[in-house]
Amino acid sequence: MVLDYTHFQALPDSQQDRYVQEHGKFRAHRWHENYSIELYDLGSFYCEQWLEQECVHPPRYQAFPSEACLESYAQPLALACY
Repeated sequence: MVLDYTHFQALPDSQQDRYVQEHGKFRAHRWHENYSIELYDLGSFYCEQWLEQECVHPPRYQAFPSEACLESYAQPLALACY
C-alpha cells in the first residue's frame, strides 16, 4: 500500500519507521548537532529520519509535502585544506 503525505503523518511512529524502511529510497545524508539525518524519497513526498547519536532512542521522522526540504542538502561542502 502506497501512502501519501497526510496518511503517513497519521501513522504511529513505529509504523512510520516500517513504512520508510520498506518504501523509502535513500537520497542524502547530513548532520545537525548530534543528529544523523537521512533523507528518503517516498514517491509523492520526502521524509527525514532523525537519529540521535548519543542516546539510544528510536528514530523520529519529519515528512515534507514538497521539494523545499531539498535545500538543506544543497549546501556546498567545505573542503579541508591540507
